[in-house]
Amino acid sequence: MSEATKPMPKQRSVAQWSLIAVLTALVAIATLPSYISGQWPWSAELPVPHIENIRELLETPLEIDGWQSVFHEAVDIGGNRWSLTEYRSAGEPAESTQSFGLLLRPQMAGDQQPEVEWVDLRGAQSWQVDNRQTVRFTLPAAGDNTTVKARYLRGVNERTTFAAMQWYAWPKGGHFAPGRWFWHDQAKQWRQQERLPWVAVSILLPIEPVGDIRLHTETVTAIAQAVQQELMASTFNAD
Repeated sequence: MSEATKPMPKQRSVAQWSLIAVLTALVAIATLPSYISGQWPWSAELPVPHIENIRELLETPLEIDGWQSVFHEAVDIGGNRWSLTEYRSAGEPAESTQSFGLLLRPQMAGDQQPEVEWVDLRGAQSWQVDNRQTVRFTLPAAGDNTTVKARYLRGVNERTTFAAMQWYAWPKGGHFAPGRWFWHDQAKQWRQQERLPWVAVSILLPIEPVGDIRLHTETVTAIAQAVQQELMASTFNAD
């Protein structure tokens, strides 16, 4: 092939070079303040808002409107510390009193992420799990609706049957999948230079042996709404 017929290297158009220049300038503008101050997002551990209040959940039971805590203890499950509280409905005759258990695993450090909490609970209680469903509920928060997507299931062992609802709660929402928390946390790091706090929540409502959890969905969801509301109003919002 002669020199005259050799293909010439493709050259970038003026428009392409202009786009590259604009993108480079935008990156420079975004990073310049951090460069000057030496405060890169990854140069130090970012703070977790209200981390002290979250840790206190191991010592002090959550106050839930309409329910009275009658037992509280910090327990080890799967190598992690959980808050275990038993609640009974307040202001009702003893023969009609309802009760439920609440397990909370609070975030203890900034680098601690949601992992395998639901697997740990299942193993610790020797549950056979079935009737898995997802339940979505909302509640008002500062003029906006907070949405939580929880997993709902039946846990059965040799002694008890529970209708269980589980999710990771954070200040303006919640989800049962750790990955959902991860992406919300990433966004918060870049936008506000802080981490997204979380608490693993598991509600345990005793029901009839191998009972139908659909009969108890409304009751458990109402409890879940009260728990999420209290976490947002106190733990995630206290000074």
